[in-house]
Amino acid sequence: MIEPLYHGVFSATLESGLRILVEEVPSSRSASVGLWINAGSRDDPQSAPGSAHFLEHLMFKGTPSRDAVTISREIDALGGHLNGVTGKESTCYYADLPGDSLPTAIEILADLVQHPTFDPAELELERGVVLEEIRGHDDDPEQYAYALFTAGLWHGLYPNGASPNRADTNRADTNGAHPLSRSVLGDKSTIESVTRTQLIEHHSHLYRPDKMVLAVCGAVNAAAVIELAGDLFTPSPHPPTPVARSRPHLKSGRCHHERKTAQTHVYLALPGADAQDEDRFAHAVVNTIFGGGMSSRLFRLIREERGLAYAVLSSSIHYSDAGFWLIYAGVAPKNAAETVDLVLSQVDRLQQKGITPDELSLAKAKLRGNLILDLESNSNRMSRLGGAAIAEREILSPDTLIARLDAVSEDDTRRVIARFADADRANLAVVGPATVMDTDA
Repeated sequence: MIEPLYHGVFSATLESGLRILVEEVPSSRSASVGLWINAGSRDDPQSAPGSAHFLEHLMFKGTPSRDAVTISREIDALGGHLNGVTGKESTCYYADLPGDSLPTAIEILADLVQHPTFDPAELELERGVVLEEIRGHDDDPEQYAYALFTAGLWHGLYPNGASPNRADTNRADTNGAHPLSRSVLGDKSTIESVTRTQLIEHHSHLYRPDKMVLAVCGAVNAAAVIELAGDLFTPSPHPPTPVARSRPHLKSGRCHHERKTAQTHVYLALPGADAQDEDRFAHAVVNTIFGGGMSSRLFRLIREERGLAYAVLSSSIHYSDAGFWLIYAGVAPKNAAETVDLVLSQVDRLQQKGITPDELSLAKAKLRGNLILDLESNSNRMSRLGGAAIAEREILSPDTLIARLDAVSEDDTRRVIARFADADRANLAVVGPATVMDTDA
């Protein structure tokens, strides 16, 4: 049964459990399709971090009906492109292409994700590719710094009643770190050792239509997409295995990771809203004022007035059951301590003085404009629908989202500032050469 959500957007859930979201954009001549899996790095077995990302690579290596070369040629023949991305909580396989080629793209995605062959020779070749990706990541100072930062960001407890056969998937690590702290890529030792059998088992547990969302936007017809998907996705032959995620808790504290880099990377995390939290709208406004763009306080102070950084920003990170407020600056090692002091002083200023009416008006205008610009892209529309569904967040129309942002008041900002702008709960990670930060952090 097709359910209209708002003008042009429709939802349906198939007998297989697959949820489908379709946005018809009559003025468009292209389409974007994403097949979202409700499984990411936080769902990796504790003994094999990086499994979700490795699986993403292997999905493009062939099925019983097409090998890797055939897949590439088919997509090229459609005039589109095909890719995948793994995150902390989801994996998405997506294609952008002319609208009249959409049925073929959906069929290809359904085949790749449901019927991988896990050819042993291809698996070993791709193991090498993933290891090279990890090496490249480790050689990138900013990416490596962020991985060190997130590794110390969350802690968690062992959930009650964890399933013995999948117990290590969602538990805290032995040192108390939460699965959200894991690297999406995993590490070299685990990727070198994970077996074909382990990857097949991981796929069979998590790659099920009842854990998937198909999101399609652009030059499409909702009824036709839903009918096609009904023929392509069948119920999983494997019995469901509950994978209970445990809620993470943000760590507080300071640490300095010494690394011989030309630049010091400063990461600060404050508490934040999760994906369903109604305060996420007011927090988006406060974040925009604080560090979300060239008119923000951090950008004006740290880059424009002091000249301490090229990159300085803040953003809100939302997960299904947690969130944090990320602040970042890349600075010369000698300026690290001063930059940290300036950031913390701005957090205190928020708590003490709040924001001004002019700042509130400007931030809402910026967010409103960004949303409208995003709607010009079918890919962004698809990601908005699929991401909301995976996070189990209510799917709101653009007009409703704009109204929610416009309704944010000064009282709302005071409430979220009191709730989130808490320097005593901050998690600070400084990554770079030995400096005065060694004694301060």
